[in-house]
Amino acid sequence: MFKNLRTLNTAIALTAAIAGSNQALASHHFESTIVQKTPTLNQLDNYVFASDRPDHTVFVMDVSAVPKAGVDGTFSTKGLYNIHVANDDSYKTGHTFSFRFQGADHFTLYQSDAPNAAVGTIGTKIGEGTVGKAVELKNGIKVWTGVVKDPFYGNSTSLGLLRAQLNNGTPYDPAIWAQAKGKSIFIGRKAAAIVLDVPNSMLAKTIHAFMTTAVEKDGAWTQVQYSANPLLSHTMLFENGALKAVLNGSRPDTQKAIKPFVSARITRSVLLAKSQKDPIKYADEVTNTLVPDVLTYKTGTPAKYSASERNGRSLDDDAMSAVLSMMLGTPTDQKIANPKLHTPTFPYLIPTSVD
Repeated sequence: MFKNLRTLNTAIALTAAIAGSNQALASHHFESTIVQKTPTLNQLDNYVFASDRPDHTVFVMDVSAVPKAGVDGTFSTKGLYNIHVANDDSYKTGHTFSFRFQGADHFTLYQSDAPNAAVGTIGTKIGEGTVGKAVELKNGIKVWTGVVKDPFYGNSTSLGLLRAQLNNGTPYDPAIWAQAKGKSIFIGRKAAAIVLDVPNSMLAKTIHAFMTTAVEKDGAWTQVQYSANPLLSHTMLFENGALKAVLNGSRPDTQKAIKPFVSARITRSVLLAKSQKDPIKYADEVTNTLVPDVLTYKTGTPAKYSASERNGRSLDDDAMSAVLSMMLGTPTDQKIANPKLHTPTFPYLIPTSVD
């Protein structure tokens, strides 16, 4: 089911490396040896929603913010940060917006008219700017990069209890969500964000977005991470580093291999929750909406990410409750209050210092 033996061997090697690391794992957090060494390449969350400017769409990609990051800056100068936006579900038309950072405070933005081009494809330079300052380009694109208060909130304490129940075959107990006593471990944490505001004239009526990071070594580019749907790898791929490595090296058109694993995870969860009459049918249906792993959005409409509707993802969505509800096959409340660490106007996130 893996694309080839070399991919599987690489994934297994990464699994061993991760297992030997003291770095705690979280949603899309530190799932490869590369990001353990270069945390500023470590992807966290992605958002797609309507801009405060008419006929524009916002894409947000955030990564780990490293205290006192030093000469390499808030973002890695060795990496490539990519926002892929496909105008069709075959991923052949659209754009890739790529960011490269120079020193501690300067970035260059490139655009390719291929949403799923080879790793390392940069495209044509369309603008540049300074970290922490908004810049509007001649083509109507608006950009902001910098350190923000992490808008994500999640009940990691109770999620750990759920994982134990699933792994042990213990019947699902909804009471676990009260164990965290309403406290999100993400409160007070920071992220480094890229905010890209794009005219809808560049986009189709329905778009499919995903994000990747890549690094160059000896003239060759390697994809470091892949992300789109929140918590997909952290909830649906078990505690399996090999599967996560396959996802992180993939693209939407190469993700069929993970479908059976996602479906199996959902099936087991539903059986232990006793929530669906036909667990396998339900699991396959949900899996087909999550894989390929992209954020699908109808431009110009209100974004919403929930168990019943996935149209982009707003900064206000309770993503963890949505994913848990899908996985368990029953409405689930993670019991964490939304801290609402966002604003209604550009850059939509709350800037802060990295220290």
